Amino acid sequence: MLIFNSPNNPTGTVFSEAILRELAGLAKKHDLWVIADEIYARILFNGEYKSIWSLAGMAERTVIIDGFSKSFAMTGWRLGYAVAPVKVIDALDMLVLNTFTCAAEFTQVAAIEALRDSTNAVEAMVAEYRKRRDLFVTGLNRILGFRCQAPDGAFYAWVNITDTGLSAEELQKLLLEEAGVAGIAGTAFGPSGENFLRFSLVSARNLLEEALERIQRVSVHWRAAISR
Repeated sequence: MLIFNSPNNPTGTVFSEAILRELAGLAKKHDLWVIADEIYARILFNGEYKSIWSLAGMAERTVIIDGFSKSFAMTGWRLGYAVAPVKVIDALDMLVLNTFTCAAEFTQVAAIEALRDSTNAVEAMVAEYRKRRDLFVTGLNRILGFRCQAPDGAFYAWVNITDTGLSAEELQKLLLEEAGVAGIAGTAFGPSGENFLRFSLVSARNLLEEALERIQRVSVHWRAAISR
C-alpha cells in the first residue's frame, strides 16, 4: 500500500501531475492500493487540484480520505469520509458499525451544506490564508538562520533552521518558553525533519506579525554565533 498526503502536512508540498503519474505507475507495477489523504485539497494557492484517483486505472485501487475540519473549519465535529471502490466501502461500513455506529445526523446535514459551499466561503478562506502565508513566510526569511519556502497548499510553514546552530528540539523549547511562540520540531514527522520547525498559519495576521517580532527578539540567542 502507498499512503500519501497532498497538499502535505507538514511541508505544504503539492504533488505535480508528473509525480502522481509516477506513483500511479508504481502502484500498478506492484499491485498496490493507494490511500490518498486529500484533507487539504481545497486549500491550494495555485492551479487546480489533481487527484491520483482521476488517473487511468487508479479509481479501482485508490481510497480517498477527506473531511471537514480543514477546508470548512469544522474541527470539533470530527467528521470525515472516504471515496473508494464498492467492495472497500462495504468493508468500511462493517468497521464503522462495529466501532461507533454513525456520525450525528446534524453534522452530516451541515456537511452537505459545506460541500455545496453556496457562499464561496472556502475560496474566501483560501485567499486569506494566502495573505497570511505571504506575510509569515516573508517575515521568517528575514530572521537570521531561518530559511522557508512558501507552501503551495495547506496552512503550514516548514522552516529550515540548520543555520541557527540549534537543534529543532532546542529551538522549539526556546521559542515556547522565551517568546511564547509554538512551533513543532520536524522530527515529530519523521527523521527527515531533523533540521526543521513547523509553524501553523491559521492565526490572524496581527498575531502572526506579533509572533515574528517575538521570534526576532529571541533570535539574539543564535545571531551572535552566526555572525562570528
